[in-house]
Amino acid sequence: MKNKKVAALLISLLSLVFLLGGCGGKPAPAEEQSKAEKPKEIHIAYQNSSIGILLAKGKGFYEEEFAKDGIEIKYDMYLSGPPMIEAFAGNRADFAHTGDMPPVSARSSGIDVKVIGRAGYTPGGNALLVSPDSPYKAVSDLKGKKIAVQVGSSAHHFLILLLQQNGLSVSDVNVVNLPASDHQAALETKNVDAVVTWEPWSSVLENAKAGKILADSSTGVKRYIGVLLVRNEFAQKYPDYAARLLKVNDRAAEFIKTHQDEALEVISRESKLPVSAISRLVRTSNWDTDIAAEDIAVLEQVKTFLKDTKVLKKDFDINELFDDRYLKSVRK
Repeated sequence: MKNKKVAALLISLLSLVFLLGGCGGKPAPAEEQSKAEKPKEIHIAYQNSSIGILLAKGKGFYEEEFAKDGIEIKYDMYLSGPPMIEAFAGNRADFAHTGDMPPVSARSSGIDVKVIGRAGYTPGGNALLVSPDSPYKAVSDLKGKKIAVQVGSSAHHFLILLLQQNGLSVSDVNVVNLPASDHQAALETKNVDAVVTWEPWSSVLENAKAGKILADSSTGVKRYIGVLLVRNEFAQKYPDYAARLLKVNDRAAEFIKTHQDEALEVISRESKLPVSAISRLVRTSNWDTDIAAEDIAVLEQVKTFLKDTKVLKKDFDINELFDDRYLKSVRK
């Protein structure tokens, strides 16, 4: 009797297993289930140097790509990369364009982001500027002077390398942590002797007659690139959508190449900056999203710098920061 009860219980349990498994059918592979899922909305973080994102936003490329999925696109504009990393940490950003230093800092702090493409390469993207009437004619003249820079940005790293190239160290100057949007006022009021920033801010300062370039990254001090970041949890859950975000940026890059004048007008409207302030950035940059070996080397250089200055919280293999599967998917 007891054996019969045990047998009956086993039959019941097996029946339940088959029922939960789909009435005897094979369960759907995890990959297929993942593909069937889709996000309700995608949060895109950008700044006024995010040329590809600005163009795609202004032309409605993201909305066109995801309209058939019923996915809403949310945009958030930031002044620099560090607060964008905070947005990733708080799950308020899924996709973004930043400089090279923020993602390295993020990875060392345990924030799970991945570089999935390049946002652009601009030879003279970083620059040090002084007032037009400044008596300083060389970087070495700035010893003991105040230099404003957004600490934690690519411009900050550029400043350190530029000082080293000119026989100075960071201890030889007074670094003032200041957002790029405040650099014009700082120069005009003589609160600082120089500023270090990135495009299009350097063009903004020149156009306003508030600053002139004393040195920039075109001399090879630092390779200035932007990167396309994705929140890794988002990309792993929605790999097809991560790839399609890159597809949109490819479309934007092609539009910039073939319709440059119109692109300038669209980007100007979206960034709220005059065409004259963004023209140099748009015309002198390579907007291809492919990642070159030199780009990986740049982030390795950033990591070494942060490690040497005791800022890196945790060391890691720089290749862990990159994930090219989504780019490969788009290139098929």
